[in-house]
Amino acid sequence: MPEVSLRKHEFIPFIDTSGGSEPDSYTWSRVDKSTIFSLNPNPQTETNDYISYEAAVTEVTSYQPELPLEITLDEGNPVYDFLFEMLYDLPIGEAVKVPFLLCFAGTDKKAWLVPKATITLGELNTVDRVLSFTVGIGGDIQRGTYAMSSGKPTFTPADAA
Repeated sequence: MPEVSLRKHEFIPFIDTSGGSEPDSYTWSRVDKSTIFSLNPNPQTETNDYISYEAAVTEVTSYQPELPLEITLDEGNPVYDFLFEMLYDLPIGEAVKVPFLLCFAGTDKKAWLVPKATITLGELNTVDRVLSFTVGIGGDIQRGTYAMSSGKPTFTPADAA
């Protein structure tokens, strides 16, 4: 297969700005006006000092991915409006968990659907005109593929393909 250079705009994060509706009625809004995208798989590790080895061994036990993002302060942008309401209301617990879809670049059109991603608010920086936040991609990550139509994604679970 020939080498293909993947570009930043081909990795597309979406938030359900309806705040957690049912899967068939998600309102996917693209996180579009962000200058950061740094997905960290955040491996969780455990160190074991087995007697059969001279040095301790680190094992990866799980992952807790997170994606820091920001959104420009553009009132009328569905993502900004949704996150501003979160900032204004300062919700906690289940109220900060929203459906999240991450569409990966590449010919395979792979995606992660996270029914309950945790939105952790960051700074409202009025000088730089951004509201920062982190998407905690924990819990159940559904793997699958996506198709785009008129800028809106449709997710197909891997087990349904």
